[in-house]
Amino acid sequence: MYFTGVIRVIDSICEHWQSLKKKEICLSCYWAHPEDYAHVAMRQVRRVDLIWQNKKVEQYERIKSDAKASGKTIPEFIKKIIEKALKPKKT
Repeated sequence: MYFTGVIRVIDSICEHWQSLKKKEICLSCYWAHPEDYAHVAMRQVRRVDLIWQNKKVEQYERIKSDAKASGKTIPEFIKKIIEKALKPKKT
């Protein structure tokens, strides 16, 4: 059932799936191989899917609260945290 749902999503957003349907292009898509992909539905996009479960849900709720307080969406807020972490360290 999951695969059928993914095909419905892809069919509605992927220009390639609606026309050419070349196997090699489909196999390089996020929806085929989320661990190693070149595109998402023919768009130059990169994704990270994060899961908080059990005791870690508290961390997510804090992020959600902090994001709301700063006027950002959760993805925007997390991207800012990552950008700060990736800035070159001043010595």
